Parts: sequence; structure tokens; C-alpha cells
Amino acid sequence: MTPCRECPWRRSAAPGWLGSETVAYWLRAAHSDCVMMCHIRAGQCTGAAIYRANVAKLPRDPKCLRMPRDTETVFAGPVEFQTYHEQFKP
Repeated sequence: MTPCRECPWRRSAAPGWLGSETVAYWLRAAHSDCVMMCHIRAGQCTGAAIYRANVAKLPRDPKCLRMPRDTETVFAGPVEFQTYHEQFKP
């Protein structure tokens, strides 16, 4: 499984495309124990699951999708994610 083309966790996502949410919102969600749903596909967000693996976050909820690390496709950490998505901030 791979993240959606438009997934904000993907390194090739459109910079700043976070829907109506902020960088802080996305990071809080990813570093929490909540199940993160995909904004396009049915089911959980693959990009968020890979990001969690990249930052060694293992959610307590066993229903959360777990994926292997992949720092080539998905951001390796919060600073990369924030810097990338805030680069075109007005």
C-alpha cells in the first residue's frame, strides 16, 4: 500500500495543501493515538501510518494501521513536514 498522490504526508504533495487544517493539527493527530482516516480513499491513511513508523510512533489502539518505515516517500519527521508545508505561507 502506498499513500494517495495528494496525501499531505507524501514528500511529493503540493506544498501547503492541508485542506482546511493547519500543520499543527496534522502533526498533533499523527503523534496521537487516534485512527487517522484517508481523505480520499475508504479506510485509514497510509501516509500517516508510514509517517508514524518513520518517527517511531506506535499508537496504542490496535485498530490503527501499521506500515513499515519509508523516508523516501513520506516525511521523516515533524520538522520536515512543517518546513515543507509552510514554505509558501503568505
